[in-house]
Amino acid sequence: MKASVLGLLTVGLMVTSVTASSAVLTEDFESRFPAWESEWFGAYSNANNYYCARPCAERGNNPDGLWLRGTSQGTIEVVFDAGFGSTIASLAIDVAGYVPTNLYAYDMANALIFDQAIVLTFGALTDPGVYANYVINSANGISRFGFSSGVSAGNTSIDNLVVTTGSAVPEPGSLALLGLGLAGLGLSRRRKA
Repeated sequence: MKASVLGLLTVGLMVTSVTASSAVLTEDFESRFPAWESEWFGAYSNANNYYCARPCAERGNNPDGLWLRGTSQGTIEVVFDAGFGSTIASLAIDVAGYVPTNLYAYDMANALIFDQAIVLTFGALTDPGVYANYVINSANGISRFGFSSGVSAGNTSIDNLVVTTGSAVPEPGSLALLGLGLAGLGLSRRRKA
């Protein structure tokens, strides 16, 4: 009986933790550069500083955000690691723009889920800066976001990235606990028989 109750409690806890696993991750670029490169945004994306490739301690004239480096065409596209991107339920981002451009985002199925002209705030040179906030939601993750203008690089600053992740995929340790709980249930049933 005790093994049965313990097993049921373990299984119940596992089901609860699997369905409720989520996290809120924030990057505000307030730390001295290049600290962001080793945090979640730097670790799970290809984002680069406009001033130099990683590692790059140069902040430029932006005291509280990040000027993004673009492609050879001058557009900017930040691609998330596939495993991480598939867990993103929401991405909030502050943007200080100096040239007309659209903020866009694609989900994990490569479908365009966000495409909006940014508000030009010309606000990245002060602390705090003047930014416009955008929120991108997805049911199946976010693979990438970017800015479409050919002159976005060096003219678009981001700040206050907030990602909400939600994943129904249990961690390996959780699976082990689930297995132990089920084994306990099996043993208690076997003793009864």
